[in-house]
Amino acid sequence: MRFKLDFITERPELNADYRRYILSFIKNALTQSVNGDLLNRYYADTKAKDFTWTMIARRPQFTKEKIEFAENRFALVFSTDDKMQTGLYLMLAFLNQKYKKYPVEGGNYILLKDIVQLDQKEISGMTVRFATMPGASLVVREHNRSINKDKYYSCEDEGYADKLEQALKTQAEMAGFSEDSVGSIRLNSVTGRKVVVKHYGIYLDATIADFTVSGENKILQHFYKNGVCSRRSSGFGMIDIVEEG
Repeated sequence: MRFKLDFITERPELNADYRRYILSFIKNALTQSVNGDLLNRYYADTKAKDFTWTMIARRPQFTKEKIEFAENRFALVFSTDDKMQTGLYLMLAFLNQKYKKYPVEGGNYILLKDIVQLDQKEISGMTVRFATMPGASLVVREHNRSINKDKYYSCEDEGYADKLEQALKTQAEMAGFSEDSVGSIRLNSVTGRKVVVKHYGIYLDATIADFTVSGENKILQHFYKNGVCSRRSSGFGMIDIVEEG
């Protein structure tokens, strides 16, 4: 399921670390829905969530401290897997937040004005050219367990294509796809632009990407619905279909 949340703000700006405020809004909405059970459903552990989202604003201008919009409004576009009815649960939680001011930094607020369901595409082939959605970027992360430290890669790093392909395979494996299905995944090409994104006070290397992937269509559909790579439920990794090969 794909749907869009339309927000208005007191001032046409948000903190550059805006994802933390959006996540706070999401968790607050879940807490106030179905007796709070939805919060535990999605945030009781560190397992990967089956949804992703991105923020879209008109002519955004970024500084080190904030993002400014051309208007005092922005949208969040969500994409969810359909297996566990996550889209319906999220929409239910967000419907309860319509027309309520949610405070953010510096006396500003966001207010959910409307929710619109969007068309979702179905993949029939075995090769798809994807591109990151506006406002989204790919976070390719390598975790070193021995020192408990993450390293982030962008398209400017040597071997990025190999790292991205491995990230896709790891995601598919963790989602429960078979070894043969995971082994079918091939990254055919990738182009992109490096961006540095502030997230919970840490600056991450990420990539605005255009890439072509081959594999079983059920895996490609999984990538399309759930987003790709790391930190998908934190506003990264949402993709759209450019064309099927």
